[in-house]
Amino acid sequence: MRQHLLRTLSVLLLFCPLMALGHDYWFETAGEGDYLLYRGHRFSQHEGDKVVPYDPNIITRAYCLRSGSEPPQDVVFTRTYPTLFTGPCQAIVVNADTGFWSQTITGTKNQSKDNLSGVLRSWHALETIKRVELWNKQLLEPLSSELELVFTENPFALVTGDKLRLKATKMGQPVQGVTVAYNGKPRGITDKNGRINLRIRQTGLQVISASYERPLINNIKADKQIDSTLLIFELK
Repeated sequence: MRQHLLRTLSVLLLFCPLMALGHDYWFETAGEGDYLLYRGHRFSQHEGDKVVPYDPNIITRAYCLRSGSEPPQDVVFTRTYPTLFTGPCQAIVVNADTGFWSQTITGTKNQSKDNLSGVLRSWHALETIKRVELWNKQLLEPLSSELELVFTENPFALVTGDKLRLKATKMGQPVQGVTVAYNGKPRGITDKNGRINLRIRQTGLQVISASYERPLINNIKADKQIDSTLLIFELK
């Protein structure tokens, strides 16, 4: 079961509610612990192609936390599709900038508002995907500078019914008002210290998504910026 989950780990982008695209992102293992990143409609209920290629240039940076006490290292990754990340990692974090999006009267387009007419709303989307395989004390701190959900304790010691305590950070600082969902269901927002508690509902794959938006004042390309992040790990 675990091996199957490692090969086909679905990452449903619930954290961009305005996008209405319903794309899944998932990792598949390749070689000796490397990772391939895919996008499509493989697991979600949305209609569309099972695999939807993306521009590999959306990946801005990736980090790998390896065994021991070494700090997270920049991951070597390809600029080809699907993007290949070099592992193995105890945790891997991928940052992506999918650019500007505009919702118009004819649909949602991956373009800035200054290039379109009839724009109802627009945003700049920054996304982070974090997959954790094994516990490491360094996971008590963020692995990247983008929006990230950080453990405050070892999650692999938890069982069904326990509370998972998390902290949302950006640029290493706590972020208040981040909306958090557990397995697709909204569970609350982070407090002034960036913290939120979630009750573990079941064993198996844990999918926790979060998003935070802020207005972009006098920006000709978008009305707001939406930072989104996803944390995925498995409890036996």
